[in-house]
Amino acid sequence: MRPREGVVADVGRLRSVREAGLLVACTLAAVGLTASGGILPAAGQSSTDVLLHATALSYQDSEVKEQGWVAGFYGTYGSGWKHLVEVGATRTGIDYVDGWELRQTDVAGAYGYYGASGAVRAGAHFISGNDPLSDGGVVLFGGASRYRVGVWSAGTEGALSSYGSYNEGLTVVQVAPSAGVTRTAAEGRHVMGATLRGYWIRVSRDVGLRSRSFLSGEASVSYTSGRLSLSGFAWAGEQAFAVRAGGFTVFNLAELHTGGLGGGVRWVLSSRSALSVGYSLERFEDMGLASRAWTRALSASIGLTL
Repeated sequence: MRPREGVVADVGRLRSVREAGLLVACTLAAVGLTASGGILPAAGQSSTDVLLHATALSYQDSEVKEQGWVAGFYGTYGSGWKHLVEVGATRTGIDYVDGWELRQTDVAGAYGYYGASGAVRAGAHFISGNDPLSDGGVVLFGGASRYRVGVWSAGTEGALSSYGSYNEGLTVVQVAPSAGVTRTAAEGRHVMGATLRGYWIRVSRDVGLRSRSFLSGEASVSYTSGRLSLSGFAWAGEQAFAVRAGGFTVFNLAELHTGGLGGGVRWVLSSRSALSVGYSLERFEDMGLASRAWTRALSASIGLTL
């Protein structure tokens, strides 16, 4: 739910182990690790998970931005094995070189239905802040996938973003297909996963980014052994007004992003809690500036199963 720089915390992966391998659960840029304790509930039981996260931002080489921060929560309520409700809210602050301060609140929610071999999911994301061009922005998102749990998955996510206050209005369409594999060893004590994801983004008009269509690709890997989980990712190409993290992260201003990488570590503290930290880099350029800058993000989160 980072509005501009796309620095994502450990949200969107707070689903419990029952959803491992479903591509509807999107790979996150900064940490990308399951935050809950990973308890597998018995059939028919319900589970509530809560994630508290914070991120410190720095903008080395930027001619426009100095520093920033992000704080928020993400929660899920799962009923049995099939139904999952997600909610999240994030507050973002970014300090600019000229003294202006961006302050923005993002709120998002989604519902997913997970069957034995397929899933569907849909939700909405709302933006409110002191930036006049993106204030009041609305993003509708959804996706569908097929899978064999713990073996492979393939799916597609889509998003429709609308910014009615952006001069004459701006509409953005995004399609993101993905495919992944999972391998286990030592009777499930070691789990490794890999995912490839593509992004096609089309904006309704050129807003100074020299194009209306943008393509990019992302690769991510994860490894879990006992209480420890590791993850990493890298992406390249071009993105503008992108929607990531299954709809919970939105880039809502005219910035051209051209690549990034990062990784994270998660440690299970108990059967109902886990701590995650992550670090990521993202290259971008502001509209109208030829020079490129880097966003650096250090994230931390704690996940609780209630």
